[in-house]
Amino acid sequence: MASLKRILLATDLEPKSDRALERAVRLAHRFDAELTALHVVDGNGGRYGCLPLHHVEGELQRHILAASGGGGIRAQAVAVRGDAVEHRVAGYAGLWRPDLLVVGLHQRDRVADLFLASTVERIAIADGTPMLIVRDKPLQPYLRALVPVDFSERSRSSVESARMLMADGCIHLLHVADLPEASALDKAQVEHDFRNVLGPWDDGSPGGPEVETILLTGPPGQRIVSLARQGRYDLVAMGSARRSGVSRALLGSTASEVIEALPCDVLIGGVGMGMGSGWSPVPAPTLCP
Repeated sequence: MASLKRILLATDLEPKSDRALERAVRLAHRFDAELTALHVVDGNGGRYGCLPLHHVEGELQRHILAASGGGGIRAQAVAVRGDAVEHRVAGYAGLWRPDLLVVGLHQRDRVADLFLASTVERIAIADGTPMLIVRDKPLQPYLRALVPVDFSERSRSSVESARMLMADGCIHLLHVADLPEASALDKAQVEHDFRNVLGPWDDGSPGGPEVETILLTGPPGQRIVSLARQGRYDLVAMGSARRSGVSRALLGSTASEVIEALPCDVLIGGVGMGMGSGWSPVPAPTLCP
């Protein structure tokens, strides 16, 4: 199974930004990946506006080394100046081509505007860079993931991504049929579609997370948020930010509202541009009642 090679952390160095940094360090350590921590110094001033860039980079390095395991990974710090944070982050991602962009979600009035509504559109649509939005302190690896699927090829990428980030635990695949309650739903066809999204799970690798499937009807955004809250998931993995399927229901004008409503970390896009199709064997999925 493919692994992460390059991780880009976009951090504002504000309180609670250590959560995204710690998750990025954990992932870099697990996959032996190279980590780049990027901070965009606000050209209009701000906390680090008067400092030389190499001083800001020194502060970034200090934060990396202070994180558990930070001294044992390959890491670099980069500080740049710019008025539009999203342009700088997207531009650096386009040049460095990371396998994963990690950002934090902790300032409702700032990060949601800079990283979600704008950067998801600019980065994920422009060059396909997947984004991990970190809300919780990473006390353990991901163990419970919810993966909404619309049975497109991008859905399979979401499933592969969730499995790659999880060494163990359980993945729940969720399909929400946006139909009137009176409409008939062919559950046999849905089960067949679930199997197609899962793809081959027969590469002979031991272990890996278990997989279950869930079928619901109603507004996709509301159902996903409700189930994520009830199921105590630590990760929700959604498809590409390109406007189709589940993505169209969740991204765009309501992106920040939906993602802020989720109680856990969120992965948008498929991790690892060179990810292979290796799967560990698991029992055939069954529809949850």
